[in-house]
Amino acid sequence: MTYDLLLANGHVLDPGSGLDGRMDIAVTAGRIAAIEPHIDPSTARQVLDLRGSDRYVVPGLIDVHTHVGYGATTAGVGMGCCDPDVIGVRSGVTTLVDCGSVGVANLGVFPTHILPKARTRVIVYVNIGSYAHTMPGPADVNSLDDINEKAIASCVEHNPGLISGVKLRLVGPIVSDLGEELVTRAKAVAREHGVPLMTHIGDFTAARRGGDPKRLSEVTQFLLKTLEPGDILTHLCTPNAGGVMEEVDESMGNLTEARERGVVLDPAVGMGNFGYEVAREQAQRGMVPDTISSDLTAGGQSFHSLVECMAKFMAVGYSFPEVIRMTTANAAKAIGRAEDLGALQVGREADITVLDLVGGDFTFRDTTHFWFHGDQGIVPVQTVKSGELVDPHWGPHPWGWLPATAGAEGGK
Repeated sequence: MTYDLLLANGHVLDPGSGLDGRMDIAVTAGRIAAIEPHIDPSTARQVLDLRGSDRYVVPGLIDVHTHVGYGATTAGVGMGCCDPDVIGVRSGVTTLVDCGSVGVANLGVFPTHILPKARTRVIVYVNIGSYAHTMPGPADVNSLDDINEKAIASCVEHNPGLISGVKLRLVGPIVSDLGEELVTRAKAVAREHGVPLMTHIGDFTAARRGGDPKRLSEVTQFLLKTLEPGDILTHLCTPNAGGVMEEVDESMGNLTEARERGVVLDPAVGMGNFGYEVAREQAQRGMVPDTISSDLTAGGQSFHSLVECMAKFMAVGYSFPEVIRMTTANAAKAIGRAEDLGALQVGREADITVLDLVGGDFTFRDTTHFWFHGDQGIVPVQTVKSGELVDPHWGPHPWGWLPATAGAEGGK
């Protein structure tokens, strides 16, 4: 048999399938054709030799929280979105989820402009604020009238298969006033259309407008009791008001119960919702995130990438296999795609990421501007999307992919 592509001499690491060791992977017609200790290179039209002690071959990385409504938002107005392929296949990520960058009023940009052009697989969640387009303003929903159930239903009807989830951000004055009703309405919409609800917690605007952290925490606890199997709590590690660590004893019990029901706990690092001390305390308490995601926007694109978010969690104390599991098998399960994504298996679509694990003394910064250190960085070397090779681009930093070294960029 002749293969189209052979990835040879790589360290295959797939925690979801239990693969960990030197193996070759052959690809034919865009699918994985063989995974064996050795495959004769002469049987492949193209061979990628991956010799190197710290070069790993893993399932295509999955970022379950991004913003790639590229062209759906106006530059300079509200939130800028990323080109899906820049933060996707050119960053080692083969699948990403757009988490409510837009409401149904301008969701049509995805099937018309974004999805036909993207090499990266893009899964779309719609913002519950039907006309939301100015993120990250004070809120996407300023009154319950901003939730237009009829418009959402019409959008679902006319775009079959497009909407895979509903996104709610628990931010703004409405959370203090009508938080429980807002959660209930959003959950009802998601339930009606048979899709999960992803909910953002943590409001960085609360402090400057005089919001009551205790009240926001009450709404978060209500949310934890409301979420159903398959729903996603995002920004698990936020240090902002409304985070899960404010009423920590109550939160730990509610988080445990939510996870036992099948709720996904996602940290979505971003620029504004990751606290190192929060993540450390959660790790010590055994509240391990199910996934790792980037929450990348145009502003955050020059700040970090999914692989850097993974390295941040390694600096918190998680192992390399653990962060790979969180961004492959766990991420696939979180978005209901465990049957076809997140694992290296013969017959599956050949979505594969090649990574270098690099030692050093690296510095990272969290939302509170606290600098912390890690001794490993991750660099994407090659992406295989549906059997086709895609080279990474330069990386998010002026010097490339790796985080700053100790003493640089303010790291102290």
